[in-house]
Amino acid sequence: MIALVDPLSSGVFLSSALRERGQDCVHLYEKRFSRTARSDASAPVLIAGENTADTVAALRHRGIRHVVPGSEFGVALAHDLAAALGLARNEDETAAARRDKALMGEALRRAGVPCAGQAAVGTVEDLTGALRRLGLPVVVKPSHSSGSDGCRVCWTETEAVTHFLDIHEQMNLVGLPNDKILVQEYLHGEQYVVTTVSLDGRHVVCEVTRNVIAELDGLPVRRYNVSCPSLGAAERKLVSYTLDCLDALGIRHGAANADVRLTSDGPRLIEVNARILGPVLHPDPYFAAFGSSQQHLLAESLDDPASFRTRFTDPYAPPQVMGKAFVRCWESGVLTAVPGLSSVRRLPGFHSVQGLPCVGEPIRKSTLTKGRTGIVYFVHPQEPVVRQSLEALSRLEDEGALFHVTPAPTTESGCT
Repeated sequence: MIALVDPLSSGVFLSSALRERGQDCVHLYEKRFSRTARSDASAPVLIAGENTADTVAALRHRGIRHVVPGSEFGVALAHDLAAALGLARNEDETAAARRDKALMGEALRRAGVPCAGQAAVGTVEDLTGALRRLGLPVVVKPSHSSGSDGCRVCWTETEAVTHFLDIHEQMNLVGLPNDKILVQEYLHGEQYVVTTVSLDGRHVVCEVTRNVIAELDGLPVRRYNVSCPSLGAAERKLVSYTLDCLDALGIRHGAANADVRLTSDGPRLIEVNARILGPVLHPDPYFAAFGSSQQHLLAESLDDPASFRTRFTDPYAPPQVMGKAFVRCWESGVLTAVPGLSSVRRLPGFHSVQGLPCVGEPIRKSTLTKGRTGIVYFVHPQEPVVRQSLEALSRLEDEGALFHVTPAPTTESGCT
């Protein structure tokens, strides 16, 4: 039996992939996700106790042989439980560096892997000192979070100080206080995402994609991704660098995804997440483009490691190109129509759309990459076709032609 810790986001499809293979799962939730746990009827559910020993005993009683994070929330607990049970896991010595972006950069530097200049700061004085060392522009963001939460590109000292004060000691997206803020050298160059599944310290590359990112008032907004149909010399160097980062961070088992920029000095890591890629990414378009999905490859590595090992020497050669766009609404209110959806469906290479809000629901403007207003997938043999369709989708968003939103009604109160 396999335990999935906090199976939120794409962990839902990891659970499905395991069940497709006939594997029994238990869904282990931290207490803060008790509401989600109560509505989860897809697998037996456990709530992690405040005493870790009790949780370990419950898992041992069930004969658990793998403990896997089902989301960013579950990364640390999954590792700790696997260690307590004596199960296969990533290296213990670098566990903190896989969650803390500041420690992550230090781990790369110790391993001799080139990385961006950075500093972890807790005061304005620390911040201004870091700016003198690093120069401008910089990226200021929480050392623990995800999905571009609290991340801002700052071009002046005033912007950096203001943003630091805005996010310092605030609760972030993963439910932790921003007691430590990371200041990172701004990396110029095209950004990629490399997703992998590892077993016994060897890595299978699932997907290599280029990101198109816009900066809106200093906020990085991921508009869309396009998978690489093949790897040229620069991409091969980038993939090799990414695998060096995984090794430096002690990632020996399970899924990971890395954000990497290809700078004039070579690839440089932004961050690695030791989990399946999120947010809620449906496996079907991945099967259409790649022949599998990261969730299903991870399930194979857990269920049939001998078959998975045969993939170590497979070249990266996806049969088709996949593009995905995290569509956004640029205003808040109540969704009254999605008039642009029919146009999107007619774009060349359209595959599917997932997670659109329902008409009548409140909708909120957001720059976070969480897929809360939908994800559109395109699959086609030709990369230019996918890019053209994604650009057409972006124009519909920016022109306000995709969603129709009316202001939310206000509630008036008072006495007469």
